[in-house]
Amino acid sequence: MEPNEKDEEAETSEEDKKRGSNLYDALYEDAWKEMTYGRRIAIFLGRFNWYNPHANAIAEYNLVASGEVYAPKIPSLDFAWEQFEHVALGRYMINHDRSNELDSHQRAKPGETDFKTKLYPFSSSESDMADWGVGVGLYFQNLRIFSIICFVAGLISIPNMMYYSSTEYSTFNMTQGYNPSYLLIEAMTQTSQVCTRTKWMACPTCNITDWDMLPKATDRFAISTKNENLKFLLKNDCEVRLSEGIVMHAAMLFVAIAVFYAGYRQKYVETKYDEEEQTASDYSIQINNPPNDSHDPEEWKRFFESNFFDDDDKKIHVTCVTVALDNHQLIDKLVLRRKLLQRMEHNIEHGIDFNKDDLDGAVAASVPVTFWRKLICRAKDAQSTKEEIEILTEDIKIMQMKSYDVTHIFVTFESEKAQREVLDALKVARLALLLNKTDVHSNNPGFLFRDKYLLHVSEPCEPSTIRWRDLNSKFLNRSFQQLCTYSVTFIIIGIAAFIVRACILGEIPFLGPFIITIMNQTVPPFITFLLSFEAHITEGSFQASHYFKLCIFRWVNTVLVMTVVDPFTDTLQKGKLVARVCALYFSEILLIPVLNYMDISGTLNRHFLGPRAANQKQMRMHFQGSEFYLADVYTGMSKILFLCFWYASIFPAAYFLTAFTFMVHYFSYKFAILRTYRVGPKLGSKLASIGRCYIFPVAVLFLFVQADYNWSSFPFDNVCDTSTNVTDSYIGSHSIKYADPEENTTDIPSIYILEDDNNVLFCHQDMYRRKLGAFPAFPKHQDDGKEWMHDKQELISVALSILVIVMLVYVVISILHRKLGSFILSCFKASYNQKAKMIKHTYSEVSNMKAYVPMKRVPGFFFPFLLCDINNIDEELIGW
Repeated sequence: MEPNEKDEEAETSEEDKKRGSNLYDALYEDAWKEMTYGRRIAIFLGRFNWYNPHANAIAEYNLVASGEVYAPKIPSLDFAWEQFEHVALGRYMINHDRSNELDSHQRAKPGETDFKTKLYPFSSSESDMADWGVGVGLYFQNLRIFSIICFVAGLISIPNMMYYSSTEYSTFNMTQGYNPSYLLIEAMTQTSQVCTRTKWMACPTCNITDWDMLPKATDRFAISTKNENLKFLLKNDCEVRLSEGIVMHAAMLFVAIAVFYAGYRQKYVETKYDEEEQTASDYSIQINNPPNDSHDPEEWKRFFESNFFDDDDKKIHVTCVTVALDNHQLIDKLVLRRKLLQRMEHNIEHGIDFNKDDLDGAVAASVPVTFWRKLICRAKDAQSTKEEIEILTEDIKIMQMKSYDVTHIFVTFESEKAQREVLDALKVARLALLLNKTDVHSNNPGFLFRDKYLLHVSEPCEPSTIRWRDLNSKFLNRSFQQLCTYSVTFIIIGIAAFIVRACILGEIPFLGPFIITIMNQTVPPFITFLLSFEAHITEGSFQASHYFKLCIFRWVNTVLVMTVVDPFTDTLQKGKLVARVCALYFSEILLIPVLNYMDISGTLNRHFLGPRAANQKQMRMHFQGSEFYLADVYTGMSKILFLCFWYASIFPAAYFLTAFTFMVHYFSYKFAILRTYRVGPKLGSKLASIGRCYIFPVAVLFLFVQADYNWSSFPFDNVCDTSTNVTDSYIGSHSIKYADPEENTTDIPSIYILEDDNNVLFCHQDMYRRKLGAFPAFPKHQDDGKEWMHDKQELISVALSILVIVMLVYVVISILHRKLGSFILSCFKASYNQKAKMIKHTYSEVSNMKAYVPMKRVPGFFFPFLLCDINNIDEELIGW
């Protein structure tokens, strides 16, 4: 391939001249202004030996054996950066006249040289982001929509925030001499239900055993220093009114209606994105139960072309047929052999070419393995690696002689109309498939393969999302694997919860929220590693499993741990629960963008390890780009939403913080996808559908449940008023201390009990823990004689409890209808429904169309491994 001509504006650009002739020998001739900032920095620093040890060597490019790409003898940093920007990152094609860009960005294939391409701009729309997969475009749409929803809910909640920050509700004094960040947190918590207007009350009937609950509060019960029989409880002297309950209802109802409506509308957006992104799946079918011996693709081609016709009674045309085999053991050995060959190649001396057909020469040219590498990395010497390769080679030769069963068939038609005709004609109920009731095609016996096999057909996922190695995995095996990985995930959650608890109970303020954010970023890689032990037929299934595990971890780690660790009476205390929630928001707002923009691992690879690579192949491995997991960002979004919904009833400013957090994530993750993450499989809408159908409705349900319990538990002090006046022994000034001095040695200012003051009782206000079956939190669950709710509070509590029941019924029915109802219906009735518009363009007419070519991505390799002979396959049909 010849390099593209330079852009006219770039030919005379002064910035281009800064590259230096000995540092740049371009294949793509990118203009300086079209490069990433990281590449510009590398070009500037690349002339210095301390940055680029190969700076003084002129990169000489020789054609490789295929004659299609250039590869330098001496490692070229510029060549590696070109590979990163043109292969790892997403690019779009521009007009042939190069004067203006296409109205709708058309994704270029990796390494495109036939047309001029550019990196996607930061102004790329959500529709453009769908070029990475429909799920990516829907993620950014969700961020934008939820940001708007939360912002409007915050506006609705402003009356409540104004009341909570007023002296009518509480007296909130800002801490003096604190760090500005603490002052900002205190300013935010001032708009919450945090109650600083407290008063010690006489409680003659109280006992220290009343507080023997976990987590234990040690700052609410005190005794007189002179007479331990005089006991006192700390009462929160704040009050919520009917108006606050009404405003809270209005905000929650708006959120619920908006979220459900957004989910309803998202189905249409999903269809729109699908129509804009024409892929092979729009022209193909997947056969899930082919006969084990149906290896011949020509037989499948004849079957469809002989028995199916379009509306004009013309035979349909089959363009491609892919036969998937149950040969995963052979694939594993081939992959292992490639890894061992790569290990040998990386271990030979610099300047010596590696020849995989001359392993003895490679052993002779290998650098000795140090003792420390053997001890720490369990590295093997070249001779041991060579012997292992030879054994594998013999095993592979034997396995290649075997005949393997067919597991799946992928058939691609020339027209989308043909695909829909076949899917509609071959639709069969699940029970009919299970019982092989061939009479369902009694009117069309030609629909039976080989006149006796009932075919189970479906529309496949994108070619790049098929996990070919796992196609033969059995359902029971996959279920057992997921059971094991979920068990380990819960163990990880328990360990993480223990660490967060230790940090929250520590003496360093707000360390807990910071550790929570750090763990939300560091623990997911371990969960991702667990997924390597699971078999998944598609990337969508892999991401769904990833989504649920990360969702459970982040919901527990971010929200539930703080609720469980903090004593119930700390809920409305200054500097406790609400302050930590606020600090958690700030850590998300600050830390996530920093990690996305810095891309620490990618920056280290491209600017430190890459320039020091011994050869071009090793250097290229450091320029692959960071791996992008869609499930990771989806769970990050659901985590913040869940955090907001869990605490919004006592901290309405969380709506505004959530809206701002989503916008920050919107731009920082867009930057990461456009400039640091490498292009991966085009994931569909599976994760968006999971969020729309399950995650977000459950989050909305918790919004109402938590509001119900928070409202019913107010004022969170375990104090109930009585009508009896205090006795003479309580009247006057008292010097008091906490009843459990071993747990709390803090000094308490002297208190004064008035003659008109009434006694109080201890009453367990925590509706979650106080009584089994207290769901919803109706006022009737208060103990007789120990009621703490006033009439208006009870009214709002009843209304909330009724709404909880309504929401629970709606969410449960909708989930069962989508999951169980559709499954039961499909068992007895065959159905096929396609909402997207049919495109008239044929498969061959659509540019950049890929076929179902088996391949496998292997960590440590820049390109995926092809799992079939491609001698008779058009290379334009091979993509990843």
